[in-house]
Amino acid sequence: MATEFSYFATVPLHMERLLADELTELGAREVQHTVAGVYFKGTLEVGYRALIWTRLANRIVLKLKEVPASTAEELYEGVGTIDWTEHMGVNDTLKVTFTSVRLDSEITHSKYGALTVKDAVVDQFREKTGERPSVDRTQPDLHINCHIDGDQATLSIDLAGRSLHRRSYRKDSGKAPIKENVAAAVLLRAGWPQFSSEGKPLFDPMCGSGTLLIEGALMAGDHAPGLLRDYFGVLKWRQHDADLWDKLIDEASERARAGKSSLPIIKGSDIDKGGLRAARKNAESAGLSEFIELENRPVREIEPPAGPAWPGLMVTNAPYGERLDDDAEAARVHRELGESLRERFPGWKASILTGSEELGRQLGLSAGKVYTLYNGPLECLLLNIDIFHR
Repeated sequence: MATEFSYFATVPLHMERLLADELTELGAREVQHTVAGVYFKGTLEVGYRALIWTRLANRIVLKLKEVPASTAEELYEGVGTIDWTEHMGVNDTLKVTFTSVRLDSEITHSKYGALTVKDAVVDQFREKTGERPSVDRTQPDLHINCHIDGDQATLSIDLAGRSLHRRSYRKDSGKAPIKENVAAAVLLRAGWPQFSSEGKPLFDPMCGSGTLLIEGALMAGDHAPGLLRDYFGVLKWRQHDADLWDKLIDEASERARAGKSSLPIIKGSDIDKGGLRAARKNAESAGLSEFIELENRPVREIEPPAGPAWPGLMVTNAPYGERLDDDAEAARVHRELGESLRERFPGWKASILTGSEELGRQLGLSAGKVYTLYNGPLECLLLNIDIFHR
């Protein structure tokens, strides 16, 4: 019987339930969501599938051991009870990330906690081999995570290495873009998987650098986000199963090839030509430039894309906060968007991410459902709207 591991996946606030559902579909067991994360269990294959296929998680860590950590000395000794030669070699590089909640430990500084863990690991290698591994804070061979809750430390391996929201296709991010995994959450909350399965179009009238469109195309095309990345922390882990990984990558690649044959109409527009240049560059980087139509057009002149499966889904990250510093201008754009939707998009569904209730009211449309999401540090509202005939 295959060994089962304990995992923890981190995710932005208010996306936990979505991630729990996603991980369950990927074969995870004993799935339990908490604040900004989800605990789950599964085989190594389940962990690998989560790395390759998650559209929502930031990181996925594999638990090694819990140790006492009321003092730095206790943490140091606990780290030393793990045989780190089972996880990395002396010539490999490492990085330590340290987090804590509800501290009953004297370790109150994250840098001090990370240094304590790092010292315990490299000292073990020095005692065994006479040499010590080096630190690489950018792209380490092994990324160790230490999380203290109360006076207990959980030591884990970060299988992602760097945040999974970074798909690697975004070559030009434009101004205050929506994060890739937040865009995926918007699309899931909007019901895009159902729309796309019915061949209905996706339209973003303020597409900026194209993140919502690209994530929508990846989702509709059964394209695993992990296929776009060139680095995972798991790849240099000494217990990494390369044959299993390659098998799952080949499977995902075949599904992506097949998915491109049935993509629905995906279209975006923006008044900013610079944003459209970024969107074209990013779509090309994702291998989707031939499937995403882009045009330069102000929001007051938008029209639904023509096609047999009309009506469809309009989704957008409306201007707010850093994306448009002028509150009066943001309100004007929201009003123009609402007017265009009422006049030319009857029967469509709209899902609009906005910065406040006040801006949402400027749309002049009634939301059937409202969700809270965080785009980075900014708390936003996602308004799901049925656009009725006037």
